[in-house]
Amino acid sequence: MRLFYLFLISILCYNCTGSKILNIAEQNPALLIAMQDSLLHKGRTESLASALSLAHNKIGLKEFTKKNYNKALKHYLSSKEFNENNIIANFHILIINGIILAKTGKKDNLWTAIQNYNKASQINPNSGIPHYYIGMAYQKIGDKDFDLILEAFESALALDLEPDLRERTKLAYDKEKSREKTLNDFWK
Repeated sequence: MRLFYLFLISILCYNCTGSKILNIAEQNPALLIAMQDSLLHKGRTESLASALSLAHNKIGLKEFTKKNYNKALKHYLSSKEFNENNIIANFHILIINGIILAKTGKKDNLWTAIQNYNKASQINPNSGIPHYYIGMAYQKIGDKDFDLILEAFESALALDLEPDLRERTKLAYDKEKSREKTLNDFWK
């Protein structure tokens, strides 16, 4: 039955206008990606490339949200194959590469991660996501450099964040502020 459904959709897509393919990318990105090879075999059009890029971005965001970074990265890289200048894909590739580097805990990798986050913030200056991860990386580099850590979290909170990440950022900020106060009080 699924094979028949895919066949039917593929016939429909062959005759689809660009807006119909984009609609499928919006409504059912996994289905469009499942049909990617057969659709491309029939010829790559600008509307098909846009739809496939959108579908990969949508699934990439879903995987990113679930912290399945390797799967998300795979979809964002696929999205770039269809649109090299894709802002969403380029932003998330930098963030994910930074997260992967930061997980190693090695100082050189943490500095490279911070560079990736800074590049991501230049791509999307309204997003607080890069600043949150900059703060987290500074914590790993040296947990007593409160100025850099707090500044990064303050920047994140001043920009766009999903509610869950805003909450985590606020908690991290409050924890660092408390640690800073405790340390300052100790040395008085």
